[in-house]
Amino acid sequence: MREFAFTVEYEPGADRLMDRFIAHPELTAKTVTCSVTEASIWRVDRLAGPSEAIDAVEQPYLDPESCDECLHDGPCHVSQEYEVLSGDTTSRSIYLYQTDIDACHSIPYLAARHLGDGLLYEALRRGSTHEWRILMREASAVGELYDVIQSGLRDGLTLSLRHLGEPTHWCDEAVCTADLSYEQRHALEAAVEHGYYETPRSISAEELAEALEIPRSTLQYRLRRAEAWLATGFIDERL
Repeated sequence: MREFAFTVEYEPGADRLMDRFIAHPELTAKTVTCSVTEASIWRVDRLAGPSEAIDAVEQPYLDPESCDECLHDGPCHVSQEYEVLSGDTTSRSIYLYQTDIDACHSIPYLAARHLGDGLLYEALRRGSTHEWRILMREASAVGELYDVIQSGLRDGLTLSLRHLGEPTHWCDEAVCTADLSYEQRHALEAAVEHGYYETPRSISAEELAEALEIPRSTLQYRLRRAEAWLATGFIDERL
């Protein structure tokens, strides 16, 4: 098996759904997709972010007339069903089943046409980027797929290759990430970005809390929870 990893970057105004992610940089969507056949897929999306971001993005996700993974301006013929599996004010888990897919320029459809069925995908939407990983058989024609995706990009989209080689950390990461709230993830990322974990520290907990506009006790609680999640995931992976 091999892994094909690449990123599609969107300029503002190039895509209705991605514009929501650009407007709400704390919002993320982790996706696991399986190509059942060339003309059918199932997909589960795990969205996490502030309540206003979840509200803003849910309607485009659930629009049955919209192909949210298409990369060109042409029509996409598909029958699709959505169901919200679970959620609260800061998260949603959404199931999608697509059948009768034809003439789409979506990545799962193009990949199935050029690499065959039985593919597994992981994807992450955040800010202006949609990062993809495809798990495929060794002899798959990756170069042909890359050229087809690149040639069909509409204005405002950019494709870049990240990795082609041995598979890395499949599925376990998608499950664990869903257990980390966006508040904890945001606090942890801010701590790393501002040098809180450097030696010596570039910023104190009080200064970091002020930068995030939250009480110090709230910051420390979120960091403790995030650190516990990281430690538990590390131990579980080694067992």
